[in-house]
Amino acid sequence: MEPSDISIIIPAFNEEEGIGLVVDLITSAFPDSEIIVVNDGSTDRTADKIAAIGITVLHHDHNRGYGASLKTGVRAATRDYVLFCDGDGQHSVEDVKRLIKECDDYDLVVGARESGSHQPLLRRPGKFIMKKFAEMLAGTKIPDINSGLRIFKRDTLMRYLHLMPDGFSFSTTSTFAIMKSNRKYKYVPIVVKKRTGKSTVSQLTHGPQSLMLILRLAVLFEPLKVFCTFAGILFALAMMSLAIDVFSQGGIADTTVLLSVSSTIIFMFGLLCDQLSAMRREKHE
Repeated sequence: MEPSDISIIIPAFNEEEGIGLVVDLITSAFPDSEIIVVNDGSTDRTADKIAAIGITVLHHDHNRGYGASLKTGVRAATRDYVLFCDGDGQHSVEDVKRLIKECDDYDLVVGARESGSHQPLLRRPGKFIMKKFAEMLAGTKIPDINSGLRIFKRDTLMRYLHLMPDGFSFSTTSTFAIMKSNRKYKYVPIVVKKRTGKSTVSQLTHGPQSLMLILRLAVLFEPLKVFCTFAGILFALAMMSLAIDVFSQGGIADTTVLLSVSSTIIFMFGLLCDQLSAMRREKHE
C-alpha cells in the first residue's frame, strides 16, 4: 500500500500542547497522503496551532465527540484507505508506517498496544473489564479493543458508519463491527508514549457507556448469543425448581412455571431479533 492511497485523519479537541508537533511529523513523513485534521470545537489554541500548516482542517462549531470527529473526517476523505491517528502525540511515525505496510487486502488493521506502552494505572481495571466483556460477546480474543491507531478500507467503513457512536466508543464499535461481519482484520504490535496534555476521557462516564454499546452491538450482530444466554439461565433455574418441586411437594410451583414461560418468551424474542438484525445488516452489505 502506498501512502498516496491513504487519508490520515487526526481528531483534535483542546490539544494545543501536542497537535502542532503531531501534524508536522505526519506531514513530513507522509507528504503524498491526504492529511485531515478535525478540530472538534476546541476552546484553546488548537485551531491556531494548525491554521498555518497548509493541510485540510475541518471545524465543528462545538464539541461533538471523538467519534463524530472521525466520521466527519471519513466523509471528507478522498483516498481508498483512512488511517486514524490521535492528536496527543502518543503514536509514533514508525508505527504508522508499519500499519500502512500491513494493510493490503485487509479491511482493518489495528495497532495493538504492547506491554511496554504507557497506560494510566487508574484506567487499567476498566479497560480489562471492557476487554473481557467484549471477548465474551465476540467469542474470540481481542488484543486491543480500543486502540486509536487503526487503518480501514474506506468503502468498508462507510458501510458501518451509521452504527458508529459520536463518543469515545468509536474505536470499540468499529472493531466489533468488522469482527462480527467476518471482514478481514489484523493486529500489529505498537508502543504508545505518554500523551501530551490532559485527557478528556472519564472512566466513570465513558466506561459504562462503552459496555452498554458493546452489548447493543452484540444484539445487532449476534442476538441469539445474548438472548439464548439469558434464556438458558432461566431454563436451568426452571429445571432446578422443577426438581425441588417434585421431590419436596410432588407438584409444580408457580415459580417453576414462571421461570419456564420467561425462558421461552426470551428465546422467542431472540429469534425475532435475529431476523430483524439480519434484515438490517443486509441493507448495508
